[in-house]
Amino acid sequence: MHLLEDHSLMLKIRQGDVEKLDLLYRRYSRRLFGFFFRMTNEGATSEDLVQNVFVRILKYKHTYKDDGDFEVWIFQLARNVFKDHYRKNKRYAFRESMEPYEQNLGVVSNKQQELERQEELENLKNALDKLSEEKRELITLVRYEKMKYSAVAQIFGVSESAIKVRVHRIIKELRACYLGMDAESDLMSKSLKKE
Repeated sequence: MHLLEDHSLMLKIRQGDVEKLDLLYRRYSRRLFGFFFRMTNEGATSEDLVQNVFVRILKYKHTYKDDGDFEVWIFQLARNVFKDHYRKNKRYAFRESMEPYEQNLGVVSNKQQELERQEELENLKNALDKLSEEKRELITLVRYEKMKYSAVAQIFGVSESAIKVRVHRIIKELRACYLGMDAESDLMSKSLKKE
C-alpha cells in the first residue's frame, strides 16, 4: 500500500507539489539513516547524507518515471550520495557509537547479559566492516532495510537470482568472520580470567 502511495506522492512532487516531500521524508529518513550508519559508522555524517538524498530528490525529480518504483529510486539515490561522499572522504578515521541515535530498547537487568550482547553487536559491526563496500551495501539493503530481492536487483542492475547468490555468499563470509572474532573474544576473556 505504501509503495503505491509513495509512487503517487513522488509523481505529485515531480509536478511541483514539493510539500509532499515531507511525507516521504517521514517514511524514509529513518531507513536511510540506518543504511548510511551501517556504511559509515558515523551518526552526524549519516544525518547529513539523509538530507543530501532529499536534496537530490528535489534536484532530480524530473528523472522519476511514471512507472517507477520509488523505493528502488530513493535507494539508488542513496547509493550515489554515499559513493560521492566516500570518494570525497575515502575511509573513515574513527567509529562512533550509535547509542545517541538509537531508541531505548529496554533495560537488561543482568549486567553480564548486557556486556555479552554489546560484545556480540561489536563483533557483528566489526565483521560487517571487514566486508567490501558493495557487499556491505547489499547485505544492508536486504537484511536491515528488508528490501525485496527484486528491488535490490534493480538497484544493482543484475538478476534477482544473482542477488540471491551474492547474499548467500556474503552471509557465509560474514558468519565465518563473526565466528572467528567470537572465538578470539573467548580466548581473550579466558586469558584475562587466568591473570
